[in-house]
Amino acid sequence: MAIMTAAEARLYVRGITGTGEDSNLSTLISRADAVFASFLGLPPASAGAAATLEDTTITLYIDGPGGQELRLPYAPILSVTSIHDSDDRLYSSADLVAASDYELYGDESLIRLTDTSSHGYWSTTRRAIKVAAVIGFSTIPEDIKHAAGLQVAHWFQGRDHVGRKSISQGGGSITVNGLDLLPEVKQALAPYRQAGAIWVG
Repeated sequence: MAIMTAAEARLYVRGITGTGEDSNLSTLISRADAVFASFLGLPPASAGAAATLEDTTITLYIDGPGGQELRLPYAPILSVTSIHDSDDRLYSSADLVAASDYELYGDESLIRLTDTSSHGYWSTTRRAIKVAAVIGFSTIPEDIKHAAGLQVAHWFQGRDHVGRKSISQGGGSITVNGLDLLPEVKQALAPYRQAGAIWVG
């Protein structure tokens, strides 16, 4: 399911009547999804795949922190499918941590072993912990959807000026913003960025 529909995107684009441009808008919506996810620092589900804001299952290999708390590098964490804590890094069924042994605090990217956990403590071995988790948004927040509408409209209306830095208009020249993210879009996305996320553009 896309982060917004073509019908929703049409509300942001001046001059569109009917559904004739819906295919182009859908392409731009998919692009916005991938670019926004990259801006936020969310990873792709697999090598070669595009990152997405939508809920996605990923596999993480994490250095064992010891103690009861395990921090994941992404948020929000919607659910955990499985956790292996494996000093030999074989991640066998014997290394599987029972779901009843931990609690997930998804908005904080935190998995905490319960005080009654039979697992005791997390390993301290490098890459000992393998986590399969669902990250992203099950429902796209309205402010992100609004930012997507603004960005899709910007890209759609500027499609004739791709590769140009300025255009002539009214006897003068105006600067073209190109295909970068709009400042107001970056501002809307900022609260959702992952710690340490890097963006060039």
